[in-house]
Amino acid sequence: MKTLFIFSLVVLILFANNLYGQDSTEVQFLTDDGIKISASYEFPEGQSALLPAIILIHQGGSSRKEWVELSLWNRLLAEGYVILAYDVRQHGKSEKDEGALFDLFNNPARAPLDLLAAIQFLEQDKRIDSTRIGIIGASIGANLACVAASSDKYHVKSVISISAKVSAVQNLSGMKEPVIPNNVFFLASKKEQNGLREKWAHELFAKTTGKKKIEIAKGDKHGSFILRESKSLENSIVEWFKRTL
Repeated sequence: MKTLFIFSLVVLILFANNLYGQDSTEVQFLTDDGIKISASYEFPEGQSALLPAIILIHQGGSSRKEWVELSLWNRLLAEGYVILAYDVRQHGKSEKDEGALFDLFNNPARAPLDLLAAIQFLEQDKRIDSTRIGIIGASIGANLACVAASSDKYHVKSVISISAKVSAVQNLSGMKEPVIPNNVFFLASKKEQNGLREKWAHELFAKTTGKKKIEIAKGDKHGSFILRESKSLENSIVEWFKRTL
């Protein structure tokens, strides 16, 4: 299957519009089930050595645009990280499949294939250090980040999970045994979803092995919108990747 993916990989290079990162390049790649995924791809200026990469995964009902609007985008570039922010299928500029939206948030045969395709895209770029791939995910992206951190097949070294949900992590993993993530920084708001997201963050944190960290922000913001409220969280994210990626 991976060999077929390599030969069927489609990369269309276009200048992205301002909504998707003024200096980024728009790329597309195919999942193993034939869905075309659109993404913004940007390299730090003036660097030519093998570089670490961070995949950004938006929350449900949104798109990669939510990351472009954050100051964190340019901060990561300034720190020397390549950014790949993609639209999950059914969102943004990526293709739709035939499944329902709620099912997308729990089905191991749908959204996880988008993430695997993104990782394979990076691994085929000779400019990327494929041993240093990280993820920042919000909501469904947070759940996918936890899934990737729990399985060797995703080849990720360190992830940040913002507003994860325990049951969705388990469902997306496709595993019967409990998910045990490795090297994860969990973020949530204290009052989002009446405190459930904080509770789930602590549950996942307790299961995590390797390096781990948890921060609970004030208020009730969800996913990447938590980062708009606090510059210190942006600093925490950068420091986390300096330590773990």
